[in-house]
Amino acid sequence: MSERREVQIVWQEERRTLTLEGEPVLEYVLAWPRVEGGGLGGKWISRYYARLAGSWRRRWEREVYWLACLELAARREAAKPFTPWSGELGGETALFREGVLSIRFHGSEVRGDGRPARARWGDVWTVREGAPRPLRALFHGEKGWKSRLWQSIIRQGEARRQSGDCFLDSDWIKKAKAAHPLRDLCLTEEGVEVSLPQCAAAPAVEGCPVFVLPLEKEAPER
Repeated sequence: MSERREVQIVWQEERRTLTLEGEPVLEYVLAWPRVEGGGLGGKWISRYYARLAGSWRRRWEREVYWLACLELAARREAAKPFTPWSGELGGETALFREGVLSIRFHGSEVRGDGRPARARWGDVWTVREGAPRPLRALFHGEKGWKSRLWQSIIRQGEARRQSGDCFLDSDWIKKAKAAHPLRDLCLTEEGVEVSLPQCAAAPAVEGCPVFVLPLEKEAPER
């Protein structure tokens, strides 16, 4: 029996609306994965994500909820309408192959009628050991692999700036390096997927710019 049939990645979802005196104040959707049939390593990964979900849940139900209640009270006093705040943590299985599991997450939070605050990141695991798989392990001893990835990010970013596809800052390369996007990568069939934090190197409206970097060296242009 193949590993894909033996080990399953099951996504759990939780939805909740928090109220104050019967009025909706904060709505959130929370999703996280559980590894079934992955042995002890799968249990460790599942516990990690259960704790991750718990930390987001506590933040929304405590700090963010009380801030939303304060805004509701202030708007009631000023006789102004109140828009419930919202939060979301979602994700998907980006790759599961030969014992390597990659998870992609995206989070967002909207406070009233404000602009969404967004986050995006990925994880790569070796399921049997229940341990993160380091980026260098994907390149099988290739020298200069990190420099090659950065050059690919720069080429993609400059091409997107010129086409108007993404309005990166004029000094986005320096800002991107300071953000260390290679720390929170996601592995897909197309290669290594990385993203820049919102506002790190582009206006907030751009969200978290995403770059897909090939694992293998690209053939030189003729």
